[in-house]
Amino acid sequence: MSQERPYVRKQYLVDRGYQLRFVTRVFIVVLAVAVVSSLIATGLLWTNMYNPELDQQTLLIACLISVATILLIELLLAIPIVFFLGVRQSHRIVGPMNRLKRTLEAIGTGDFSQRISVRHGDALEDLAKSINQMAEKLQQRFPRS
Repeated sequence: MSQERPYVRKQYLVDRGYQLRFVTRVFIVVLAVAVVSSLIATGLLWTNMYNPELDQQTLLIACLISVATILLIELLLAIPIVFFLGVRQSHRIVGPMNRLKRTLEAIGTGDFSQRISVRHGDALEDLAKSINQMAEKLQQRFPRS
């Protein structure tokens, strides 16, 4: 008996342009949220540090509360933004996958007139074009009477 070797990933950037655009967008959002929250935290800390009415312990507590508040704001801003980007990016894959599946099922039943339409820039645009070419050739080879 020959044991089948498990699939070993040889390349992580399969669709270099798409994957790098996705990572860049997420990085920019995280960086923007971090910069904004850092600026707000710095402003609050500067305001509290130069308040002469506060003693040392009260000053420390005020600074810690400021940092905790900023971290909470950062988290509350980052979660919906990352969620939105994740849903948007996954839609660019899942949407065409559903259309590919329906079209391939129709082609499998003998309806070679089916074509896949995807938006320009969708992740599976090249695959859809290849399947459309295949369906075209099958339709030419096996015309319906």
